[in-house]
Amino acid sequence: MRIIQTRSVVREYTDQPITDADVQALLTATAAAPTASNRQAWAFIAVREPQLLLSVRAFAPGVIGTPALLLIACLDHSRYADNEARRREGQLCVAMAVQNFLLAAHTLGLGACPASSFLPDPIRLLLDMPDHLQPVLLAAAGHPAHTPHPSPRRDLDEVIRHDRYT
Repeated sequence: MRIIQTRSVVREYTDQPITDADVQALLTATAAAPTASNRQAWAFIAVREPQLLLSVRAFAPGVIGTPALLLIACLDHSRYADNEARRREGQLCVAMAVQNFLLAAHTLGLGACPASSFLPDPIRLLLDMPDHLQPVLLAAAGHPAHTPHPSPRRDLDEVIRHDRYT
């Protein structure tokens, strides 16, 4: 519970790289997320090469700061029959995987931040992505430049009702 309740968004990073072991742990946690009908209709690209990372960031205004790692979280249309309901379901599964990434980063003492503001087509070209992959979210990660502090949350009585809304 402590990890969940103390996670916060980090947008400023040091220039310290993330170890290979930590990258592997992040990616393992990401792929362990829940997935509808166990379709695992996702694909992830972990960008660490500094020049490529800068190129991707040029098309991702939602990525602030210079992270050591940028996760491109994609919906894999080849994993199911393409229809609107499946697409929404797949996007939710990708979002849950990114949440695992964010929590794993916090567990490892790293900072991370999701981003949905990016131009998918230039990123697809830069990363040589096949047509069946659709970038859904980006997640930046790195060593925090400052001590992170969780944002204030709304009071539970304001956002939770039991049994009925009234």
